[in-house]
Amino acid sequence: MVASPDHLDMTASQVIRPDQVLAAWCPKHRHGRVTGLEPCDNGWILHHETGQTRVDRVILATAMGSSALLRDLPLRGVRGQASWAASESTVQATAWGGYLIPTADGFLFGATHDRDDPGTEVRMGDHERNLATLSEVRPDLASGLTASSLTGRAAIRATTPDHLPLAGAVGPELEGLFLLTGMGSRGFTLAPLLGEHVAALVLDQASPLPRDLSELVTPDRFRQRALRRGQVYDRPSLVTERP
Repeated sequence: MVASPDHLDMTASQVIRPDQVLAAWCPKHRHGRVTGLEPCDNGWILHHETGQTRVDRVILATAMGSSALLRDLPLRGVRGQASWAASESTVQATAWGGYLIPTADGFLFGATHDRDDPGTEVRMGDHERNLATLSEVRPDLASGLTASSLTGRAAIRATTPDHLPLAGAVGPELEGLFLLTGMGSRGFTLAPLLGEHVAALVLDQASPLPRDLSELVTPDRFRQRALRRGQVYDRPSLVTERP
């Protein structure tokens, strides 16, 4: 990595294709929409569009979607839009207030940060904001682009009040329910390690995280902090909606 006064060039970095990574990690899976969770003897019942399924444990790893099944989670949505440009220009991964990475046929840059905006449609105005951010470090690239020439994607990041993920058991009242969310814009940086951590907790095995780091990301930390301060804490509660 090479630092300059206004950016960081990551000369040895590599770029991944999320769809290919997920296909390797999860070659077999079932798609469906779970509408409610219900505890039962030694397990959980998932209510979904075609009925219900009983399982031993549940891990909610659905970013802001976790709040649709468990109310009062300490999550806040932050909309982000990234922009793609088709180009023959050679770029290297760069980070400053924004970021720039190469793609197979050009480069990707961004991204916007808008709190409490649930929209996931691609907006021309956000392309223009991303171009303004790109021009801070690579005006040579930005000057040859217009918002209408770009493609993009918008999604909602799940963030927490202390900017740390939620990875572990929800709490003592909801045994067998685990969370893996709240990673903000660092999903593929944190998810592999934290996924192993949560899987180890589910299986009652040794976690790859030392205890002090495990305590930093436990979902129950906000309740524990509130109790130490003598404050009232709203525990997460189940959504009981059924199809």
